[in-house]
Amino acid sequence: MLHYLIKPFTYGALYDQLQHFAGLHEKLTGMSAAAQSDVDQVFGGRPGGASPLAKGLTAETAELVEGVLRAANGYLSAAECATEAQLARVSARRYLEHFVHTGRAEVRLRYGGTGRPERRYRWTAQA
Repeated sequence: MLHYLIKPFTYGALYDQLQHFAGLHEKLTGMSAAAQSDVDQVFGGRPGGASPLAKGLTAETAELVEGVLRAANGYLSAAECATEAQLARVSARRYLEHFVHTGRAEVRLRYGGTGRPERRYRWTAQA
């Protein structure tokens, strides 16, 4: 679903819509099959709009975690993010997973020797 721009519109509004369309195109061409969660992720968020926070999450802490994730050079673990933001690791992880769920961050697994793979996060949203 694409949205309309009503004239007169600013260059910034046009740019946001074009970036959003480019992101949709990239996500859709990378999928061979889509689940409902994929459709929700692709068509759920709008550029410039705030994603509603899950119960127990606050906008202030979300901004803090977002800032840490944006400033990171590459991928960051929940423990590294927690240390930088001075939060509990569990709290940092909840915000990081929220960003992944809303399509503003991505996660990849880093496999080591023993134990579970480590989840590492990277900010992907524009602006």
